[in-house]
Amino acid sequence: MFASYSFGDVRSQRPGPLGPLWGGSDCCPSASNSRAQHFGLGFTHTFSPHLLNDLHGGYFRYAINALPFNFGNSIGSDQLGIPNANRTTDPNSTGLTNIDIAGFTPLGDSLFLPEHAFENIFQIADTLTWIRGRHSLKFGIDFRRQQRNFYQVTAPRGFFDFGGVYTNDLSTANGGNGLADLLLGIPDANEQDFLQGLYPTRYWDLGAFVQDDFRILPNLTINLGVRYNITSPANGRVGNFDLNRAIVVTSYGQKSVSHAGVQFDKNDWAPRIGLAWSVQRNTVVRSAFGMFYSSEANIFDDLGLNPPQLTFLANNYNSGALPSNGQLISTGFPTTLPVGDAVNISGPVKTTGPKRIIPRIMEWNLSVQRQFKDNFVAQIAYVGTRAYHLWNHEASDLNQPPQILDTNFCGPDPSNCISNFGRRYFNQQPNMTAVLPLDYPQLEMFYNAFQASLNKRFANGFNFLAAYTFAKNLGNADGNTGGFIQDSYRADLEHGPVVPDLRHRFTISYLYELPFGPGRPFLSDMGGIADAVFGGWQVAGITSLQSGEAVTGVLSSDLSNTGSFSYRPDQIANPNDFSFNTGSQATDFGCTNPGHQTLDCWYNQAAFAVPALAPGQQSAHSFGNSRIGNLRGPDLVDFDLVLQKNFKIRESQQVEFRAEFFNIFNHPNFGLPGGGSAVPVDVPGGASITNTATDNRQIEFALKYTF
Repeated sequence: MFASYSFGDVRSQRPGPLGPLWGGSDCCPSASNSRAQHFGLGFTHTFSPHLLNDLHGGYFRYAINALPFNFGNSIGSDQLGIPNANRTTDPNSTGLTNIDIAGFTPLGDSLFLPEHAFENIFQIADTLTWIRGRHSLKFGIDFRRQQRNFYQVTAPRGFFDFGGVYTNDLSTANGGNGLADLLLGIPDANEQDFLQGLYPTRYWDLGAFVQDDFRILPNLTINLGVRYNITSPANGRVGNFDLNRAIVVTSYGQKSVSHAGVQFDKNDWAPRIGLAWSVQRNTVVRSAFGMFYSSEANIFDDLGLNPPQLTFLANNYNSGALPSNGQLISTGFPTTLPVGDAVNISGPVKTTGPKRIIPRIMEWNLSVQRQFKDNFVAQIAYVGTRAYHLWNHEASDLNQPPQILDTNFCGPDPSNCISNFGRRYFNQQPNMTAVLPLDYPQLEMFYNAFQASLNKRFANGFNFLAAYTFAKNLGNADGNTGGFIQDSYRADLEHGPVVPDLRHRFTISYLYELPFGPGRPFLSDMGGIADAVFGGWQVAGITSLQSGEAVTGVLSSDLSNTGSFSYRPDQIANPNDFSFNTGSQATDFGCTNPGHQTLDCWYNQAAFAVPALAPGQQSAHSFGNSRIGNLRGPDLVDFDLVLQKNFKIRESQQVEFRAEFFNIFNHPNFGLPGGGSAVPVDVPGGASITNTATDNRQIEFALKYTF
């Protein structure tokens, strides 16, 4: 029997690039307090030499309170003069309004704050092991119950976006400047939202499995198993937008439906098979296949953020129409926000679709391992992963206008703009803005890798492990819940390198005992002070080399007039070729050394162009032809080293000394252009690298006393 308890309390402050007052990042500079507690209890019982049972359970609680730095101060309304940015009826709306300017650092407190989360997870699991002849059988069951009480909205103190579209050259859609739009006071989008206190959500999942390790022959073992999972959709105080009926179905209030009408995914069977075969005395072949189901996502965002408990005001403006007075930042927001209504919707909603389909992940591998001489082991392997039904988590808008038209977001009469005109659900819900997918099964990826390694086991004071991987990761899923989607209705057209797509990676780790001191080749007879100073030292290290990560080139604003979340340019040349358009590299994009790759011009922005106007349109442009993952960041080279020695005090006591050198040669490993997985190719400095992927050289000293 065992019992355990852990407690952690973290209080931190993370200011933005412009400091606590001015912010400088959309996410997530804050002053936060978080606390985690875990209690575990287990009981293992041996019924017989062939039968053993392991029963365990636990309780985990996590609480976080994160506040913007200007919380409690009405800076947006009182000092900037933006009407109703801070509302006296909503203390969570205090702080500095968020203002995004294309090509510049954002201004204001972070979006998505305040954040208050209180989560409880209960678990009980049991595994029975039965050894019968050549079979080792396992039977198990695992149940988890999750409770979450949460508060977070996007922009409680207001948000304005200045993309430069109102100062563009109307004939070319180029030349606009976000700062110029700000000086005019004309945003192309704004929003503000309000949530009625904490909202509770509830989940549970149940898994059961059976597994058999069958030793068919002395040199051949087969692993067979199957697992069944069932995971509930959200319940509690949640709502789900019904894509067919165009209303929000709720799990509370009048006409409530359990789980907001979202159906269970009851087809999550997970077969697994593996083998280990000793072909010869020193050669082993291993292979396996398994199906897995992953319900991980952004756990602090779910269907609780839907009307009627969420009130949202949002506008996307048509840059082809004359700005209205109500659009200006000086006008601010209405005195009262619209009342949340599940039937007559105002603002955005979220949807999982009719069924919460769990992402499917298939994994397989084949490896050959051979030992030669006494201490060397070499291995080559192929590893594959195919994942589908991966979740789209707010990476697109399912209410995006389905056609590229000048009239979107305004209508045929520019003097009487109708802000949601042209959207998919405009006829049913004229005041509804975005329909954001959440846990929506739409994305996929396919990973293939060749792996090779050589391991020298520890002998004669030395060991090392060297490994090389050549891999490709293609698809449209950027991680587990994101993606780059131009057309929300054709996510299948998106295909390219996705995170993590590291084509080449080599690592070597090693440990070497310096040959001085008792029991070693040199100076083995020294003792006392000489041994304490010179004997028993070890040198260890890790060296890593990898090729650059994939980055997606985008445009700083949506010129398709569809509200695309990832509007991209046309690629007309190789962005790694700096031999053309050297003049525009300097004048248009600020390159200090035109014709050459530098940190301020990592790729040639002249390789991209604004897509042509859509057929029959005067301001709306077609979608771009550049694919996702079309750019590469810098390679990475890193050397870490440690020098260590044990000082024996008595038979049962010793002191370990370690001197650790991270990035010992202080090699600069630069980050990605634009600082993230997407980079705007149409703004000066969009190709620049301004951060590093690893820290500068760091040296740490440590002492550990063992008794």
